[in-house]
Amino acid sequence: MTYKIDPDVLHKVAKQVVGLPVDEILSRTVELLADEYPDLISPTPGRWVGSRAGGILGKVRFLYFSAREYIVIFGSPTGTQGFSGRYQRVEVHKFLLAGRIDSYDIESDDTTATTLLPGEHACMEKGQARGLTIHPGSWHLEYGRGAVVTTLPFAMVDTLLVSLEVESVRRSAVEFARLIGRRRRR
Repeated sequence: MTYKIDPDVLHKVAKQVVGLPVDEILSRTVELLADEYPDLISPTPGRWVGSRAGGILGKVRFLYFSAREYIVIFGSPTGTQGFSGRYQRVEVHKFLLAGRIDSYDIESDDTTATTLLPGEHACMEKGQARGLTIHPGSWHLEYGRGAVVTTLPFAMVDTLLVSLEVESVRRSAVEFARLIGRRRRR
């Protein structure tokens, strides 16, 4: 199965922005990705959307979405923690742009946490599940590949049913539609 996005390119982009002020990190990341993937990523991304999934509350900006791949920027100025989700058909890559993420395997005998620092890359393989602490001021580029549509219930149900936040779900749907429409026009 071939994919349009290369995790090595995303890692290169993440390493290029480390150390910049957060506002610059976020805008420069989008700019660099649009340069690398001009047919997939717009240099003028959509709006930030509130997201709560697995108890993790933050802001997400959707950069690319297709049936087999997605790219978002996610983060929180105040920090958050919760459950990563378990995706049987999708592997999820995180490229830390700023801050720190601590995670642990919730099912193994390993009792230690793994720390992700700016410029580093971590991959959660299909079927894995992790506990996460996203420290204040942490922002990451997230890339998923596989049957992306299978991630949507986890991404939306917590926001809708626990937080009762219909507007964020509506805004997310608008952003998905915008990205799919952009792909179809090309």
